[in-house]
Amino acid sequence: MLAIEREGGFQKAAEALYISQPALSQYIRRIEDSLGFRLYERDKGRCVPTEAGKVLLSCGRSLLRDYNAMLEKVNAAAGITDVHIGWPTGYTVRFFNKLFSYMAAHELSKITYTEDVADQLLLLLLEGKLDMIFVPVYYSHPDIEYTTIQHEEFYLTVPRQHEANAVLEANSRDGFVDLSLVLDQPFIMIDARAYEDFVEGLFRDFSHGPKVRLTVKDWGRAYLLSEEGAGLSILPYWYAEKPDKDLAFYRIRSPHPNARIFACAKLKRTAMSRGMQAVLDYMLKNYGDEHAGEQVAEDVFKSVFRF
Repeated sequence: MLAIEREGGFQKAAEALYISQPALSQYIRRIEDSLGFRLYERDKGRCVPTEAGKVLLSCGRSLLRDYNAMLEKVNAAAGITDVHIGWPTGYTVRFFNKLFSYMAAHELSKITYTEDVADQLLLLLLEGKLDMIFVPVYYSHPDIEYTTIQHEEFYLTVPRQHEANAVLEANSRDGFVDLSLVLDQPFIMIDARAYEDFVEGLFRDFSHGPKVRLTVKDWGRAYLLSEEGAGLSILPYWYAEKPDKDLAFYRIRSPHPNARIFACAKLKRTAMSRGMQAVLDYMLKNYGDEHAGEQVAEDVFKSVFRF
């Protein structure tokens, strides 16, 4: 009902809620049947709140606000600072383990976490089953706000004994290489829409994209397979931080971005609890770059999240 009021009608409200207009209408009718009176007058395609509907909207808005405030106060009084966090597959080893140890050592909050693909984490966030998630920025949604943690650069990862490595070494300038040199080499890719879209962007100006030999579920698997000589890959910067006798890492020269935004996402209507703020502060302090804390601009998003 708040969406209908905000958007000015059922059709636009349904679009904002990412459901069909008939589904929204049926939902309202079920509420009306349960209450025993109409909430909207339907006349020539227009739906106007009845007097009862106006009262419900006004009081309901206040009730929701008071309910959320009450939960915050009750949890604070009880000392409950549980934080339910979502992490994409592949990020846990890099970030979560250290965060979990820090929060436990300082008794700042009790953390539970869910590891899954970004699409599923966004759905759980919208359903209220997670308090916050840390994801690469790809999807926009009117109910979600993103706070930048860092811009994560991706490196071309090449087995040192692979024939392509000699070519790349000879043509590397200040550690940067051109992906056109490896167009015909086998690649190991990650099965994630945001990753695939990002990599496709790097190959956008060439005759074709990477030749995919294998597709795996996470970066760790791709890293190990590259170590075994199975193929080249494109991995985030932290794999290049430590010397590796079996792998060479090259920065990617491209007119298109070779980095993407990693951010904290939460529902706009969700107040920042003490535990949530502690988690965000830790991430910003320990992993934030010069962009840390920035709100993500609309033109960054590649797609709208629909479910």
